[in-house]
Amino acid sequence: MIAGMWQLITRDFQAVPDRLVWDHESGIGKAKLCEPVAAFGGALGCRIVQTPPRDPESKGIVERTNGYMKRSFFPGRRFSDPVDVQAQLDEWFTTIANARVHTTLKATPVKCPGFCS
Repeated sequence: MIAGMWQLITRDFQAVPDRLVWDHESGIGKAKLCEPVAAFGGALGCRIVQTPPRDPESKGIVERTNGYMKRSFFPGRRFSDPVDVQAQLDEWFTTIANARVHTTLKATPVKCPGFCS
């Protein structure tokens, strides 16, 4: 779990955010963060926030994204290993998912003003 967090920060963010938000995941702790995860957040100087269990507001955005990927990315694809899944997913997000123009914003997600710094 920590290796995945580190990969996300170094590869995708290229900077340490002030907080990382996670689902109420048993892998990082239930009532409180497990010691290695808390130490990881402390070493980076960022807060790791767990969403409350059964919280529809925080779950909704994650579930919509998962559903979109399940319907639009996974059907008909073959993968050789987890690295291949990630490589294909990265390519798909760059060329297809984030390249489409958002109906309301009239811009691609990457070019929406005020959302990314």
